[in-house]
Amino acid sequence: MTGPALDYHAHGLHVRSDLALPFAPHPQAKARRAPDLRVRLGAVPNRLPPGAGSLTRTVLWQARPGALLMHLPDVARCLVTGGRDLLVEPLRSDRDGVASFLAGTPLTAALQQRGLLTLHAAAVEAEQGAALLLGPSGAGKSSLAAALVERGFPLLADDVVALSLDDGGRPMAHPEFGLQRLWANSLSRMDWRGRALAPVREGVAKYWVAPQRACARPLPVRTAFVLGAESRDTSIEIRSLAPAAAFWALWDNTHRKRAMDALGQRPSHFRSVIAMARCLPVAQVRRPTHPFLLEELAERIKASLRTGAHAIRAAQAAMNHGVLSQGQLLPAVVAGGLTTERKALAC
Repeated sequence: MTGPALDYHAHGLHVRSDLALPFAPHPQAKARRAPDLRVRLGAVPNRLPPGAGSLTRTVLWQARPGALLMHLPDVARCLVTGGRDLLVEPLRSDRDGVASFLAGTPLTAALQQRGLLTLHAAAVEAEQGAALLLGPSGAGKSSLAAALVERGFPLLADDVVALSLDDGGRPMAHPEFGLQRLWANSLSRMDWRGRALAPVREGVAKYWVAPQRACARPLPVRTAFVLGAESRDTSIEIRSLAPAAAFWALWDNTHRKRAMDALGQRPSHFRSVIAMARCLPVAQVRRPTHPFLLEELAERIKASLRTGAHAIRAAQAAMNHGVLSQGQLLPAVVAGGLTTERKALAC
């Protein structure tokens, strides 16, 4: 038996769920007739039901256009269809672990099925709009975002940023769900231990955290910083990227890129990345791995966002280097010629 469905707000969507989720409550749920995404508890099949399009299988999931079936052993099995329905079958009593699982790949698949661009990034609100912090797992996105929140920049997203293009082709970042996932050592370092709400999952020293400041509205994206590159010494370098390099930085940091491909979203996703690379200032951040220099890096990013100098330099670089040609790139990438085109576009 389940209780009444709960209404949440995540990635700009109204989510109605039979399972408690670590999302912000939806402010206007009662005024809406139907949710954007329905999370239901029920039996999930072992195989993806027949449908149109080729089937892609991995160890944890199988997908075809419009549908993804994922099985995480001893946690849950779920089926995501059409970007509107997420059926979940818990395989353990740890509902926090199940909820954390749903907030990852299954939710990203639903966003991709709806045509949203999903980037592996954190994001904060700056004066000019959203600032993205792109990078792979372990690059320090959440820690840097937390440090920027402490410096007055409200949190927009912690791990995945969902983006759409407005009528003028401007990228818009939607708020994730108002919470962060931080490791215990990061909480101790920033003295945030009292803000921990619950473990992300059993046996892992990572916690859901309520930040002091959070943004709950979509924002135009003004700039992006790519993390993960290691400097040769103990210095921090922030270098603007030309549009072609910016394109690959955005493309490489697509969240669950293989699932996006299997769901048939590559063409629309590719067009969105091109649109962003044309207008978005993107910078590569190089910093030492040890020591991490979190405070110093946060101060550098803060200064860049406050002064707008990074945006000005990147805009000048864009004018000097030109823009990507969608007509030349899109057919080759859709056909699978990604590696060849990448060599041709190297800056």
